[in-house]
Amino acid sequence: MNTLQRWSLAPKTHLLNKTLFQIHLWAGIVLGLYMLMISVSGAIYMVENDLDRYFVPGNVIPTETEPLRNDELEARIEEVYSDFEVFMFTASSNPERAVLVVLRQDGVAENRYFDQYRGVDRGSSLPWQAKVYRWFINFHDDLFIENGGRQINGWGAVVFLVMMLSGIFIWWRGKTQWRHGFYLSKQSPRGTLWQFHSVFGFWCLFFMFAWGISGMLIAIPDTFRTVTDALGLSNILNMGVIGMPDVEIQAMLDSGELGPNDFIMNLGEIRSDNSSGFLDIMVDLHFGRFQAAWAKWALVVISLIPAGMFITGFILWWKRVVMRTYRKILTNN
Repeated sequence: MNTLQRWSLAPKTHLLNKTLFQIHLWAGIVLGLYMLMISVSGAIYMVENDLDRYFVPGNVIPTETEPLRNDELEARIEEVYSDFEVFMFTASSNPERAVLVVLRQDGVAENRYFDQYRGVDRGSSLPWQAKVYRWFINFHDDLFIENGGRQINGWGAVVFLVMMLSGIFIWWRGKTQWRHGFYLSKQSPRGTLWQFHSVFGFWCLFFMFAWGISGMLIAIPDTFRTVTDALGLSNILNMGVIGMPDVEIQAMLDSGELGPNDFIMNLGEIRSDNSSGFLDIMVDLHFGRFQAAWAKWALVVISLIPAGMFITGFILWWKRVVMRTYRKILTNN
């Protein structure tokens, strides 16, 4: 390539980079607080069961004596909650699970756990700590919007993917400096915040892709199916049916409950055998479905990195754009 050819391509490359930067910037500004909340609430979502075990007093430690049952259990519950109307109580078949008691007082219902071994109150089934983290979980599910909130989340995942893809091109530093994009360095001409935003963004690229793709699949499956069908990717992604054993699928087909072209998704029974498809893995990553505790907690930490990227990106934008513009205005005046 001669000098004239390189010169003619340079403005085009510069324009493309500038355009991608603007896309990345404004997608980040528009989605910033949303991404921060989704990142934090997603991390909380993955550890909900662990938080429940710590804060919700639903478990009991069995003793050598037999637990209260039937009339004895009912009489003791009436005695302990004498200031309330005992509406109903439910004993679990699990000996380590407390009895759930539904109480009423002045027309207000309250659920509490009762220790059937010691005959004492264990506490509310929804303590304030649980209300806090379930508030975040409800936000993550549907943004507190009963009709349409989940669909908004799906389109948020689309914008998130656009921001991620544009970030890949911005990350590239050229043939001579691309290695600096893999690690933090004191010798780098870039500041610490910029390096954090760039380096951690690169190393979390696969996870961000998984969250975006699975977010679309879960929230807007029909749109996702339409796009993958149009691109000829449905068979590759194994997305005809997700998470149901072949025997169950065939039974539904035979009974007519499932049409031959229907798209169904059972997130509660994602296959864990070798026949799991690419999207099964994406959904597993989205929900942190790993038997190894270290893997789940590692993913919890990783899921907080987008929140850190928003914070660093916002600070960089504020310093480089907002404050520079403000100083120019002051200088001109």
